[in-house]
Amino acid sequence: ACLRGHGAPWTFSTCESRNMQATPQTEGEEVKLIFELLDADHSGKIDVDELKRVLLSLSSWDEKQVEALIDQFDKNKDGELSIVEFWSWVNGHDGRSTENYRPALLDMAVAENKRKISETEERLAAFRDRKAAEDAKAAAEAQRQLEREQGLRLSRDAFVKEKMEAGFSKKVAEELYSKCDQDRDGEVNHQDIGRLVSDTLATLDQVKATYQKGIQREAEEVSWSEDWKAEVSKLLKKRGFKEEEEGLKYHTTNASGEEIAIREILKDKTATLESKYFPISLHLEASNVTVADCDDKGLGQLVDTFLAWDKDGDGTVSADELKDVLQHVNPKFTEVTLAKMMGEIDVNGDGVIDIQEFVSWLSGENLKKKKMKKKAKEEQDAKICFTLHRKRSDEAKDQKKLDAFMSAMSSDVKDFCIAKKLELSCGTVNAGSNANCSACGARHSWVCHGCGFVSFFKNCVNDCDTSSYGWFCISGKCPKKKCGCKKKPDFWQRSGFTSSMEKVSLDVEHLSNARSSS
Repeated sequence: ACLRGHGAPWTFSTCESRNMQATPQTEGEEVKLIFELLDADHSGKIDVDELKRVLLSLSSWDEKQVEALIDQFDKNKDGELSIVEFWSWVNGHDGRSTENYRPALLDMAVAENKRKISETEERLAAFRDRKAAEDAKAAAEAQRQLEREQGLRLSRDAFVKEKMEAGFSKKVAEELYSKCDQDRDGEVNHQDIGRLVSDTLATLDQVKATYQKGIQREAEEVSWSEDWKAEVSKLLKKRGFKEEEEGLKYHTTNASGEEIAIREILKDKTATLESKYFPISLHLEASNVTVADCDDKGLGQLVDTFLAWDKDGDGTVSADELKDVLQHVNPKFTEVTLAKMMGEIDVNGDGVIDIQEFVSWLSGENLKKKKMKKKAKEEQDAKICFTLHRKRSDEAKDQKKLDAFMSAMSSDVKDFCIAKKLELSCGTVNAGSNANCSACGARHSWVCHGCGFVSFFKNCVNDCDTSSYGWFCISGKCPKKKCGCKKKPDFWQRSGFTSSMEKVSLDVEHLSNARSSS
């Protein structure tokens, strides 16, 4: 009745526990308890087999006595004892003594009743624990859903996407997520993110170092020759570090798998390639990464970070854009922090961050003030321009605006030719499928719209696939005198960019608008 009559899933257990007492208090309770002990199938009657099951366990009973009992007290002769008929027998209403069986049956019934009570209490406790766990789980899920709706809980994909939109590389964003999702439940909430920010992104130096991780080269293994000490010094100098600099992490592993400090090996004047140190592999990770040291992947990420900061695509990062980035990196950063970072990056103080200033800050170099040799400066700028142009070319392809992009970039070729003293005799924009110019029927000097660099050879100096981007014909034939084909390809790789870094910093829409207004 408790189970079916009230609907609440716990009512049966509660009622059952409440109505069951270990020791009966009245004669009626005693009889009922003994009856329930014998009524194994809970039919409300006791047959001969049920009587035998219990009574034969008592030494004073045999099968004939049990059958005689049924025959005597089964008044309606249905072969079973009802509760009334049983009452007459168990209480000795026929005048006979019940001492040889009633106390023993009562003890058995009480013991069985205690077992049932204990079992019921265990079931009830288990149910309550399960119910509490389910309630807690439901409450936790409700809280998680509320956090999702409020933007305070993010999935792995959403977290990584948000960090990449703030300019972090995918690898770094995934590493940040791994640090953040400590319980590995596939989501992070504001508390997880708060701990991450406190541990990893609390200061501007930490933020800068985290961005730098995305542009660093992968750890490289180096095998050494007999002149290994000179090679170590050369490699460190190439990286821009002094051997004793604390900021450089030296990590080496020898043939036995032991880690050895390079600093100690360099001090060992007896060390040779046959010593215990070798063969070794050297892994270098710099605190600052120069543009010259970036591989294509790292340089691409450096530019991607700038483009992610430049939300409106105008080629510069304003204070508001920087503020938006910092809020996604660390919501606790204040206006004071913003002003400090802006002042640190905006070297010329014009209120915006251009690509050169951004690269200077992230690489640890001041590209505008640093005194560099002309060749090194050209190589550095060429890398940035190449990467920017390739990003814009791909952007134009995706937006189906490649023709407009090519026209906009071709508008600078005339000034480039004047500056480089090149003869511009054609000036036709060609589709990538054209092996020769559609106007002059040939191709000698031309500009690749995949990278924006001039070439005087069959292939692009930067190995671009011109079939995907198209090209601009400067001249179909070699003018013989002072032609650019007389110079080596590496010259044009560093000085052959036909536009400007400022212009190629603009997104395709801004480039098209600038072209239209001119």
